[in-house]
Parts: sequence; structure tokens; C-alpha cells
Amino acid sequence: VDFCSLRGRPLSKKLRSSSIMSEDTQALPEFKPLTDVEKGIYKKLEDDIPNLHFLSETLIFQCIRGWETEDNRYDATVENVKRIIAFRQKARCTELLSEPSEDVDFFLEHWGSEIYGEDVHGHYFWLEQVTTIHAPELLGRFDDEHMKDTRSVLMEALEVKKGNAIATSVNTPHKHIYVMDLSGVTFGHFSSSVKRVVKNVIVEMGNLYPESVHKMFFVNAPFVFRAIWGMITPWLHPVTKEKTYILGGGEKLLKEFEAAGIPRASVPKVLGGQAEPISLKSLIEGWRVSGAPVTPPAIKTEVEKEVEKEEEGQKEEEVQKEMVEEGGGGKSES
Repeated sequence: VDFCSLRGRPLSKKLRSSSIMSEDTQALPEFKPLTDVEKGIYKKLEDDIPNLHFLSETLIFQCIRGWETEDNRYDATVENVKRIIAFRQKARCTELLSEPSEDVDFFLEHWGSEIYGEDVHGHYFWLEQVTTIHAPELLGRFDDEHMKDTRSVLMEALEVKKGNAIATSVNTPHKHIYVMDLSGVTFGHFSSSVKRVVKNVIVEMGNLYPESVHKMFFVNAPFVFRAIWGMITPWLHPVTKEKTYILGGGEKLLKEFEAAGIPRASVPKVLGGQAEPISLKSLIEGWRVSGAPVTPPAIKTEVEKEVEKEEEGQKEEEVQKEMVEEGGGGKSES
């Protein structure tokens, strides 16, 4: 889908209708339609940012709500939308999933990332583990900016898996649950360079993919992490802090997950649950073989339907015009 073709289109309704969504799910802000104020922001963004629809429809939706707590909401939204567009163009986010890249391959080899089941609202459980993030190797190859550009490949893969980058009219929930497993973490993991990696995970990606996290958990957290947490919190937006939890492990952790709407069947086995992993690395490698991620053939987006309808109308007009011209030509000759 050419995202530029979305220009001028109202935001699509989600496929999940009230008939298949629980009342608790419907009550989440994520599923509520744009308010009149938000519709006004959307229209003004279209007027003020010519390349707004370089972003997917879902990301525009998320941006509109991502800075709603700011004193000057509209100016903050415009500033961040422009920054996100510039980042996506520089990092070539769309191409990251389909074009071979030595940097991406190196990154995926040294940064483990997996998704599992869903919570009761349909949010994917995304797990990363300190032990599968090889910070020394990554920092030896990437500076902070390059690291951010390359890590976006994981976010892009996750967004496609959720449905956000392909067809918003058949979207699953646009948020996810992020879990960082801190098993084995020591003071050595929190050198100044490693802190930069953590900041990249928590802060930078959140600013580039606003309103994408439903809840964030740091689990199997040892005392050393709790002591260092105070140095991390200044990086976090107040809204992010409210949905961030530091938890231990074992049976107590599973009960905490269940209280948060995450059944054991969706929790990774490594954390005591029952779910098997889906490696984002394997998804990306599969897409490279099969081509760039595309909408399943059986599903057509509203945009594609509109384009087809417009093309059919143009063809019909051309046929009618030819018939009129042929008829008119015959009368002149007589």
C-alpha cells in the first residue's frame, strides 16, 4: 500500500467491532474513536505537514494522542511528527524489512527479540532478555544514532505483525506489552555505555513509536536494578512511568501477569508460562525470501478498494467518451 494514497482519508474503523470485543477492551482509550478535538488536530496536521501521509494511518493516530498531555499539544505534536517523518526517511524504515543489510543482520544476531501470546485485549507479549542483548558487540559497531536506526527494524517487524503497517482497516490492537527479563543482570551491565543501550530501548523508541506500549514490565529484577532504576526514571515520560512495573519472578510474577490480563498460556515458557516464541529475526528473514510484507491477497484495504473503484470509473468514462466521439463522427460524415 502506498501510504501517500491515504491522504485525505478519515481514520479507518478497527475490524474489532463491539460484538467481538469485551466491554473492558472497548473501554481502553486505544479503541475509542477520535474526539472532535482530535479530528481537528488531524485536519490541521494535513494542512500543515504536506508529507504527513508518509506515516501509516495508525502511526498518525498514535501521534495525535501521543502528546495530548503537553501544555501546547498541537505544537508538540507537529514537532514530533516532523521528527518521526525525518527519522523514518533517514533510517529507511520501510526498506529495512525486505532489503538485505549487513548492519541489520549483525544487529539481529546480537539482539534477541521474540513475541509470544496475547493478553485478554489482543496485545502481543514482546520479550527481550538482558542475556541475549550483546551490548559490547553492538556498541563496538554502532554509535547511538546508528543503533537507533538499526533497532527500528524490530519495531517495524512488530508493527507489521500487529497489522499496523499494512492495512489499518483490518488492524489488531495497535499497542503491545513490552517485557524485559533482567535475569542475570549485574552492576557490570550498567556501565555508561550499556545505559545508552537501555535508554535507546526505553526512551528513544518510545518517542519514535508513540502510544505503542500498553504496559511495560521489567521482570526478575534483582536489587541492583531497583537501585539503579532511580537513574533511569528521569528519562521516562510521566505517562510511560504510570504503565511501567518492576517485578520479581516465579509464581508471584505469573499472578501479576494474570492480574494484568495476561493468561499463562500467553506467557513465555522461560518465565514459567506456556507460550512458544516467535522470533522477530525469523519473521524478517522470511519476509526477505517472500518479498516485502504485503496485505494478504484475500484482504483488500479500503484504499485499494477506492483506487480500484476510481480506475473502473475512469475506464467507463473513457469508453463512453469513445462511443460519443464515434457517434458524433458518423453524423458529421453523413
